[in-house]
Amino acid sequence: CRSALRLGASDVHLIYRRSYAQMPAEEDEKVEALREGTHLLALNQPVEYLEDGSGNLKGIRLCRTTLGTPDASGRRRPLAVPGSEWTLDLQVVVEAIGNKPVDDAREWYPTVAVREGGLIKTLSAAGRTSNPAMFAGGDIVRGPGLVVQAVQDGKAAAAAILSHLARKRGSTSKERVAR
Repeated sequence: CRSALRLGASDVHLIYRRSYAQMPAEEDEKVEALREGTHLLALNQPVEYLEDGSGNLKGIRLCRTTLGTPDASGRRRPLAVPGSEWTLDLQVVVEAIGNKPVDDAREWYPTVAVREGGLIKTLSAAGRTSNPAMFAGGDIVRGPGLVVQAVQDGKAAAAAILSHLARKRGSTSKERVAR
């Protein structure tokens, strides 16, 4: 949301089906997003994207939610409120959903060892996998996590990849960078 605002979006709405307190984000990130102008639509759930007849996005249909009993995560499960549907006009949607591999993800990387739940197994903190040519990090390795962890994984993997390529070419990573 904050990036969209900084890139010039005139209006940004964060739609979340649970409450503010249940959002899996750092408190300071939530506060800063609101301070920078994000509109929080908590206890609302997307139902359908709406188009203008020419294939262009024109809005999203939402329904209000209420919180029921806790689910497997320990957070109270959002339940749709019957008859509460409403429409929000918009032109762009950025989805931020799902923090686990999709069911057929294993087919996308058949040469890499995985652990329970389809998460990629790494052999080092730098994200080296059982396939020496592949590195992985973020949610596909850790499961649901913070963006900062995925960025950290990416930086560690980038350094390891640079080192790996330098060894293959017979020079050190510092020599490669200097060239």
